[in-house]
Amino acid sequence: MADKVDKLLRNYFGGTLDKQIKAREMYLQFHNDIDENVGGGRAQNKYNNAVESQMITLERDYELSQLKHQKMVVELWLTDIGDDEYDILQMHYGDRDTWVNISMTLNRSVTALQNWKREFKKSVEHYVDL
Repeated sequence: MADKVDKLLRNYFGGTLDKQIKAREMYLQFHNDIDENVGGGRAQNKYNNAVESQMITLERDYELSQLKHQKMVVELWLTDIGDDEYDILQMHYGDRDTWVNISMTLNRSVTALQNWKREFKKSVEHYVDL
């Protein structure tokens, strides 16, 4: 059964994680309820800070910051792996190939591939709060 790290890696390699980040940013842009008339009465200074308020909303959103953090952690660990290891992850999580097809393509045993994937998952899991 797939766990949360598998789901995160599937979302990353499938492109869903980028879509989730973009969708959350768009949601926050259009659902930004800021009271411009704080305290009531007449406006004395006609200063409109909508752009600054929007930036603050994006920075303070917990869900958006979690998605960006997860993406950053995966990308950080991907910088230290080789091309074959990246291909393993792309084939397994992005293309949804079976372990037999991946092992035949890369000329490695299924056990070795699964062991390497398990080690990669442990390294990512340690730094991602899921």
